Amino acid sequence: MPDPAQHSAHPLDLGFECDFALSVDDKSWQNIGFDLEEITRNIALKTLQHIVPALDLDLDDFSTTVEISFRFSSDEEIQQLNREYRQKDTPTNVLSFPDTPLTQEELLQAARFSEPLTLGDIVMARETIFREAEEQKKTAENHISHMLVHGILHLLDFDHISDEEAEEMEQFEIDILAKLGIDNPYKDNDNFQDGDT
Repeated sequence: MPDPAQHSAHPLDLGFECDFALSVDDKSWQNIGFDLEEITRNIALKTLQHIVPALDLDLDDFSTTVEISFRFSSDEEIQQLNREYRQKDTPTNVLSFPDTPLTQEELLQAARFSEPLTLGDIVMARETIFREAEEQKKTAENHISHMLVHGILHLLDFDHISDEEAEEMEQFEIDILAKLGIDNPYKDNDNFQDGDT
C-alpha cells in the first residue's frame, strides 16, 4: 500500500497506543458530508476497547503502539485486489489484510524491539458501500461504520466461515455499533453478504 496521507496516534486505556493511518485514494470519498477520519478513528478505538479485554492480555507496563492502516478506494481497485488475493473477479465492500495477530507474544516482541505492532490493512470500496447503504436503507455513515468494525474484527482474527463463527462475529458487531448509537445492521438484512478477507 502507498504511504498513507494522514496518521493519528491515540492512547487507549488498555496499556498501548494505537496509530491509525488513513489514505484516501479515490476522490469520490471527498465531500461525502461527514468527517471520514473522525469516524474511522472513533470506530477503531471503540472496536479495540470492546474486543481487547476479551483477549485476556497482560498489558501492564507496555509501551507498544498498535497500528492499523485504512485505505479508502474504489470498486476498480478493490476488484483487482479481490481477484489477486481471493480469486474473485468482482468488486466488494471491504477487504481486510491481517498482518500480525494481537497476542501476548506479539505484543512482547514489539515492546522488546520498541517497534509498533502492525495489525494490518483495511481497504474500502466507495461505490459498493454507498450502493449497499442505499439498497439497505441505511445512512452511508452507518454502513461505513459497520464495514469498518467488520474489517477490524477480521484483523483481530474473527471470521464468519462457519455459522458459529458468523454468529459470534455478528454479535460483536451489533454490540460495538450499539455503543455508537447505530442500530443492529442485520435486523432487516437476512441476506447480508460481505466480501472481505
